[in-house]
Amino acid sequence: MPAPPHPPFPEAAVRAAVAQTLRQIAPEVDLSAIPDTANLRRECDLDSVDFQNFVIGLGKSLHIAIADRDAAELVTLAGCLALLAHRPSATAD
Repeated sequence: MPAPPHPPFPEAAVRAAVAQTLRQIAPEVDLSAIPDTANLRRECDLDSVDFQNFVIGLGKSLHIAIADRDAAELVTLAGCLALLAHRPSATAD
């Protein structure tokens, strides 16, 4: 019998993971001052390496693999929530 599916990540868990991951890369950033639809790369002054580290760190924080094809969705907090808040919490791509 297959294992039951894991519940999706709560929105609060995704927000917390995004904030924690950004603090590790750009500790000076106040995520509460950034609108959900703002471009995180621009608002947090993340270069391409910083953004890749953000994607990797977010995956580690949530214990999931984030596919390269999904990384572009993570450029805003709203995108992070849309992609991750409904995703099963213990799967990998």
